[in-house]
Amino acid sequence: MIGILWDASHVWGYLLLHAVRSAGISFRILRAPEIAQSGLSCKMFIVPGGPARRKMQALGQNGLTAVRSFVERGGKYLGFCGGAGLALADGIGLCSWKRENLTDRLQHLVSGSLECRIEAGHPLVPDSIAGQSALLPVWWPGRFDEPQEQGNARVLARYHAPGSDLYVADLPYASMPEEILAEWKDMYGVTLRPSLLDGMPCIVAGTRGMGEWLLSYSHLETPEEGPCKTAAGTWFLHLLRTWSGQEPAVKMIPPLNPDAMPVLWEDDALSHARRELEALLDLGRELGLLFPRRSWLLGWRSGVPGPQLNSLRLALAMTPSLTPDDRRIDTWNRNREEFRRMSTLFFQGARSWLLARRLADTLADSAPGMLPRELLFGQKQSLFGSPMNGGGLCGQLLDMLEQAL
Repeated sequence: MIGILWDASHVWGYLLLHAVRSAGISFRILRAPEIAQSGLSCKMFIVPGGPARRKMQALGQNGLTAVRSFVERGGKYLGFCGGAGLALADGIGLCSWKRENLTDRLQHLVSGSLECRIEAGHPLVPDSIAGQSALLPVWWPGRFDEPQEQGNARVLARYHAPGSDLYVADLPYASMPEEILAEWKDMYGVTLRPSLLDGMPCIVAGTRGMGEWLLSYSHLETPEEGPCKTAAGTWFLHLLRTWSGQEPAVKMIPPLNPDAMPVLWEDDALSHARRELEALLDLGRELGLLFPRRSWLLGWRSGVPGPQLNSLRLALAMTPSLTPDDRRIDTWNRNREEFRRMSTLFFQGARSWLLARRLADTLADSAPGMLPRELLFGQKQSLFGSPMNGGGLCGQLLDMLEQAL
């Protein structure tokens, strides 16, 4: 049995859920208070992406100790992005490394595929890519602060070169000529080149007590689609096979298309919210504030709450695709009317905000200050919360949907 920590995961939790469900591996969704109170009894524990600090706060000292004890007794820990950061020295402490503090915000806003050099001779590396270069997907990753003495960690993959679909914020880095990037640096002092391309570690692994851990700033659970064929699914399925003792039912992680997910139970409040969200996303595309990246992921202009919109899109698609057992339906029935009321307020406000944001862009040169950015920021906070931690009306809708999960 695999345990999956859900707290502070949102879109990355749904991505992992899709991958594990597709692989046919038995799993259980866990919340932090349950772990803090009862510990872990699974064989393999996976922590999806999302803010590491919020995951740490949710687990509390008892939860952190429970996860550490689980690994020391022989458990396997797999952390992606925020789940990797959670396991570092100032979190669970499975790995003695720390996370690098980035002063340049652009250095964090990297997404797409990167060519990585893969280590050979390690049982957690698939034979098909060992000792080679392979593309791996990254979605706004943190950085390992690699010490001179690596301690109990071994680097299994290092970043090397950009893939053809790499973005920095909302700019397609891979399509920009080197001479233009150099000119920007000379004229404006802007360095768009991600520092992680200087051979920084992407995936590290090690042991703690009788157990093992692997920490990856690449999202190996990413579905196989898009312009670049990556080795992510091969590696992820290898880890499932090696650590869970179960044979995955697939050879690759299939595409995740929220619009094509089956509906196993009908609910008018959910159906209405899905239609409203699709209309909102269409508006965002029409205004040039949203753009396609993957079937499961919309890109967004800088300052637009893309993570929250993507999370809500996946949550509304996946909730009715879950088995409609009595407990799930009872939970949803208790929340339905409050969800209906709050979703009406949210979609009205979100439409207004997208239009106002586009108006602010139009007025930025001809009439600066006519539409105060402070007002836009306050409205965005009430609707979507903060960029990293979420919240607002959107966060409350997500919480109700995740209770059903």
